[in-house]
Amino acid sequence: MKTIKLNQYNFHYVNKGTGMPLLLIHGSLCDSRYWKKQTDRLCINHEIFALNLRHYWPNKFDLANSEFSLDQHSYDIIKFIQEVVKKPVNILGHSRGATLSLNIAAKKPELINKLILAEPGGLIIPGMHDQKNDFKIHVSDLIEQNKIDDALELFIDKVSGSGTWKKMVQWFKEMARDNAHTLIGQSLEKMLFLSSNEIRNISIPTLLIGGEISPEPYPRIIKILHDLIPQNYRVVVNGSSHGMNLGNPAFFNKTVLDFICT
Repeated sequence: MKTIKLNQYNFHYVNKGTGMPLLLIHGSLCDSRYWKKQTDRLCINHEIFALNLRHYWPNKFDLANSEFSLDQHSYDIIKFIQEVVKKPVNILGHSRGATLSLNIAAKKPELINKLILAEPGGLIIPGMHDQKNDFKIHVSDLIEQNKIDDALELFIDKVSGSGTWKKMVQWFKEMARDNAHTLIGQSLEKMLFLSSNEIRNISIPTLLIGGEISPEPYPRIIKILHDLIPQNYRVVVNGSSHGMNLGNPAFFNKTVLDFICT
């Protein structure tokens, strides 16, 4: 793992392969380890950069000394592209990481060649009601009471379906525990809002990936983006919920490679 200081913060990232750069942006409770079933396959054809966002492992969550927000994380990613990759990238984001990727595509389109969004979350777009943060506040309260696994079970089951946490493999649970305190920051942040015009003005070729059995609001978000983004292609991963890159990695990886190689 490599380290770079950007925006007065030490960022850690995995870098593998050669060729066109592909930047991987993880979602809630995750870090570069989330992409373990993607990095070795995708780096055969591309130079992979799997970035650990501000506050996430191996760094410690410290809201007192560093902002936790979609805006801050977007700014960090922009800086990483400009100063580390130093050329436009293909970008693949999952969940909250997909929302960050979408935000950068809307604000800094010149930095992205192709955009891959695996079920964006934590955003408000036209056609959606404002989503209340009540369950995230409850999760945050549990973490502050040191009821870590109770909090993680509540969060994971909410975003991926009832009973998911109990079925998760051990390495994923360890990763989630390492990043559990970031949910305190997430419970305090504002959701991203993008207007219809901002989304329609995204001219970057876009791949939308959804899980067949993912709970709302993810299917709704995918449908709205599919209707608004001019150049997009939508794919459903059969039999998978929100973590579709882990549920069916062979299909997921092939779908990503087919898209960015054409």
